[in-house]
Amino acid sequence: MELVKLIHTLYEQGLGEHLVLHLNKGKVILSNLTFDKGRMVMKDKNYLPDCEPARLKACWENGTLGMVTQSEGHEWESLTFFGLEHCKLPADLSSTRHGALAASENQFGDNLIDFVGSAYRAIQLMLDSHYLPVILLKPIENSAGETGLIVSDLRMMPMEISLIQTIHEVVRKSVDSKIEVDIDDANLNTAEFEGLFGSFMSKD
Repeated sequence: MELVKLIHTLYEQGLGEHLVLHLNKGKVILSNLTFDKGRMVMKDKNYLPDCEPARLKACWENGTLGMVTQSEGHEWESLTFFGLEHCKLPADLSSTRHGALAASENQFGDNLIDFVGSAYRAIQLMLDSHYLPVILLKPIENSAGETGLIVSDLRMMPMEISLIQTIHEVVRKSVDSKIEVDIDDANLNTAEFEGLFGSFMSKD
């Protein structure tokens, strides 16, 4: 699929809600993507001031966490995330990094490396596992032949802790409002429920 068409398709399913890392005319931009009269626009929010393009090399070559692509026929309406084990990736991951991705697991038993599901839940898992996910305008295919965009770990790039914290908060806010936890997800037993809410319940 042509890159511009792919970006537009993913934008219709929420790509604009996520931070995109892009290099434009020698300038590093980390921002949200939008379309204005059919033209793709990224307004620099100065998250990465004075960032030299060479510093992005690690994100481009070794930071891949997986990919996002369009969703069809799923219970979630957001973009779909595929972990690395489902991606056709030319780069050879070190055993250490591969092990770290495999060990990244959430409370529901989802592993990042073979995750397939809502991009919001995947990004939440990445943040909880101390990754800083951003999307690259760089196409990649999964094992089923679907084309999407690479999700990379911005922390592969050297930067100040205060900057990591700022960007982490931006990414966290973008997904927190989209994550819904129902009664089953909460997984509270009777004692826990009573402890949390007992004082609000009638004793009649």
